[in-house]
Amino acid sequence: MSHTINNIFKVLALCLASFFCSVGLAQNIHLKSRSESIKVIQDSSFVNKVSIVFNKSDIPRVYPIFYDTELEEISGIQLSEIKGRRLKNLPLKHIKEEDVELDYITSKKIKSILIPAEKEIKLSYLVSCKELMYFAKLPFFSYDQIDTLRYRIEVPSTFDLTHNTIDRDSLAFYQIDSTKIGNNAVWNIKVIPKKVEPDPLQFFGIFKNMKVPLMRTLVVPSAYKNRPTQYMNDWYFNNTIPKKGLNTSVKQKIDQLTTNINDPSKIISILYDYVRENFKYVAIEIGMGAFIPSHTDEVYLNKQGDCKDLSNFLSEALRYKGIESDIALAATFDHISDCDFPSLSSANHVICVAYVNEKKVLLDPTDSIHVEGTPVQSLQDRTILIVNSDGGVFHKVKPFGPHQNEIYYELNLELDANVNVISGDFNVSYKGISSNYLRRILKSEHQEWFNKFGNTYFEEVLGNQSISDLVVDNQSKELNFKGNISINGKTFGDGPNQYLFIDFLPRLMETESRETLIEGTYLRYPFSKKVRARIRMKTPIDNFKTVEHNHEGEGVALHVIARAISDLEIECNYDFVFDHIFIDKKNIITTNDILKSFKHIINEPIVFKKQKG
Repeated sequence: MSHTINNIFKVLALCLASFFCSVGLAQNIHLKSRSESIKVIQDSSFVNKVSIVFNKSDIPRVYPIFYDTELEEISGIQLSEIKGRRLKNLPLKHIKEEDVELDYITSKKIKSILIPAEKEIKLSYLVSCKELMYFAKLPFFSYDQIDTLRYRIEVPSTFDLTHNTIDRDSLAFYQIDSTKIGNNAVWNIKVIPKKVEPDPLQFFGIFKNMKVPLMRTLVVPSAYKNRPTQYMNDWYFNNTIPKKGLNTSVKQKIDQLTTNINDPSKIISILYDYVRENFKYVAIEIGMGAFIPSHTDEVYLNKQGDCKDLSNFLSEALRYKGIESDIALAATFDHISDCDFPSLSSANHVICVAYVNEKKVLLDPTDSIHVEGTPVQSLQDRTILIVNSDGGVFHKVKPFGPHQNEIYYELNLELDANVNVISGDFNVSYKGISSNYLRRILKSEHQEWFNKFGNTYFEEVLGNQSISDLVVDNQSKELNFKGNISINGKTFGDGPNQYLFIDFLPRLMETESRETLIEGTYLRYPFSKKVRARIRMKTPIDNFKTVEHNHEGEGVALHVIARAISDLEIECNYDFVFDHIFIDKKNIITTNDILKSFKHIINEPIVFKKQKG
């Protein structure tokens, strides 16, 4: 997702934290059990009877019920005291209902229920929802501590339930069975849920950077049995049809932008840039607005929208110019799951897909620096569901190869043994999307601020040495930097010997300062990195034994060499190839072994002798 989107999430999280604290919801409640009984109705709605048992507590607690006023209705709220096998109904004296008044979320309300102290309490209520597609997930994790979590799903014979559970191995206990009761199929699920850290975004179905167990669900009419992907596609496609079409003024603007241009690729580039540069990204909505875009004319009039709004508008603009185009549901790198299963919970993003010479061109109007014709950075190696009139199709987005994202450092240095100082200049070039981290900051901040940031950035990457006169050259396919560097404390003489520490060489992982990485770390892209450092001497040296190290693993390789070129010059080079996007179970050991070995190599001094006389 774009730098702007990430900033929105940061602001949203702060607003939510402030909101929850103000209504007393910042507590961690221990629940004895939680049960949900979901019944699908013939009219394509469903009801969910929720029952929660609270352990005794010394103090009263506030329990929140979040719901969507556009699609859901809460009824039948009842508090009961548990006395053995009996239930004693308690009066509902304190139910506080409030709108969730946040700029980025609409149609959500919260009912706050006061749970009495010194008693084992059961809370029950009914959630009625008119949109069956909204039944998209069963979380097997919780913000609260829950001893036992149960789900019961009842589906009439005119429907069929399809489901898929992610990260199931992380559950301590998981049990599922299905039975027939009359004409209905019933699924019973019992788990010990995984406890997760408090995150207010979870109340709104926003799961960022979470690897936790969750069942994705889709209930389809029997006519679509064994064809869940087509049902998902058709539902979304039909719901977006009323949101398409362009009025005369929009068409006139598109024609003006593309006057005398017939090349489809150029038209795509022009309209893509027009939307990204002139339309503002806004809004995180709930209800159907979380999935279905606003009308294209409304988006054009307001010059704003979220990912689905902007992608739908761009798709319609391309279609108007005769370029085949669709929109696609997608899951970015930070979503709880990939979009490889037909469920609304599988996706957190929408993009536009154009077709040129039978090739798919991915377009993300929320990514201000994406280059059309290349993979979208946040979707590398992820799946998208392209929604179309032919029943839809899953498409795996290819990641960049490491050699498409080359980082090249050249350092030209001089060692003055008399004062034990190394100084010189350096040049850095980033190709492909290896520059994206810096490009996003460069695009969003003014030049003076970026210059200060750039100095700090390269000082950290280059072993906390002193950088000056940094200059940036922002080209369409490369991002280049040059500057001066002064290196202190890395060389000293001891009689005839000179010692040189090379831990000023740029670290392998530029955006990660940790010496070892943890599972789940997102490294943005595969890349290859070449470092060429030449160090000239003011006084001749005797040749020293070449230092060379090679380390290889699956998708990871490092070659380091330090050698004398002449009696007045040495070179310290390395080549690093990293062909992964995430740190996971398969690559974490190899990656950390290489990081440790590199640190060991650059911390060992190179020793050379000064020539006699």
